[in-house]
Amino acid sequence: MRTPEANNVLEKIQKLVEKDGIKTDKLIPLLQEAREFALKEEDPLLTRALRLCWQHLEANEGFELAYLEDEESTQENFLYLISLAIKSENTYNRDELREMTNMLQALA
Repeated sequence: MRTPEANNVLEKIQKLVEKDGIKTDKLIPLLQEAREFALKEEDPLLTRALRLCWQHLEANEGFELAYLEDEESTQENFLYLISLAIKSENTYNRDELREMTNMLQALA
């Protein structure tokens, strides 16, 4: 994301997950807040990714997407998605974010 305020929200999500694991009741409001920043930045990919992410957490009470081949932890996959969102202006990150978003949509 482009604004420091938006990245602060995403970094808060990272710290929360690293400390407490995936707690949907705490993460969903933060993801919704981050999505509002993506809307203001007019970034449809990131807006969609964050929406699908919180909807997936809400529906599954966890993060069931297995994207990273070397990582079996759903927590690591979630943190990876958030790290891509923080540096979403990078072309390669956008490609991976798009791929993860498509996978989340397929799980819905």
